[in-house]
Amino acid sequence: MSEPPMLAEPPAGMRLHTGAPEGGLPYRLFVSEEATAARPHRLLVWLHPSGSDGLGLVEPLAADFARRGFALLTLSQKDFSGWRGADANRVMLKVVPDAARVPGVDARRPVLLGFSAGAQMALELWSARPDSFGGLVLLAGAPRFSRGNESAPPTGAAYTRVPLLSLVGSGDGNGPFLWLLALGSWCEAGVPLQMRVVPGRGHEWLLVKQSEQDAVLAWLAALPPTG
Repeated sequence: MSEPPMLAEPPAGMRLHTGAPEGGLPYRLFVSEEATAARPHRLLVWLHPSGSDGLGLVEPLAADFARRGFALLTLSQKDFSGWRGADANRVMLKVVPDAARVPGVDARRPVLLGFSAGAQMALELWSARPDSFGGLVLLAGAPRFSRGNESAPPTGAAYTRVPLLSLVGSGDGNGPFLWLLALGSWCEAGVPLQMRVVPGRGHEWLLVKQSEQDAVLAWLAALPPTG
């Protein structure tokens, strides 16, 4: 089944800012009208799965994120067949700083929301520069990346300060087992990891059920403040 299209208009009570910084990528930024320079909302960066921009999945949640104090950033034009290091650099070094200039946006230590291949890129970014991020939400990802895996997480004080939330479908191959191993070894190393196994789901979009959306939104709302 095909995904729904991206939002044509921002939800009520929100502003839609678009940008295309030189050397970066075109993006869409959903910001609550209640967010101000004095009381900004934190930046939540969407990292798409392979083969899809995923905008029709995540953008309808923009208002829910805003109610928890987050501005949602998505990419509108890109090679969506996958992720490369150069793509991630354009996002973090060009797009995020450009979005930081939008009134009402706090882009210090953004939170990454990755789905499938996007979850793997989120882990790569966290592994390389943990101090740059305020948290990771990993949907249908795997606890493996170039610098570690489920039994060998990166170690150091910086990794203990970035909360991680992983959601994996109960039918997503050996994913639940690998995340269970990670829950033990990563938490032992001080990584603040939480995981949820979503019943009846495979390797797919896991926020279909309201209960899973609510769990992610509650986790985001409970993140320590930026600073």
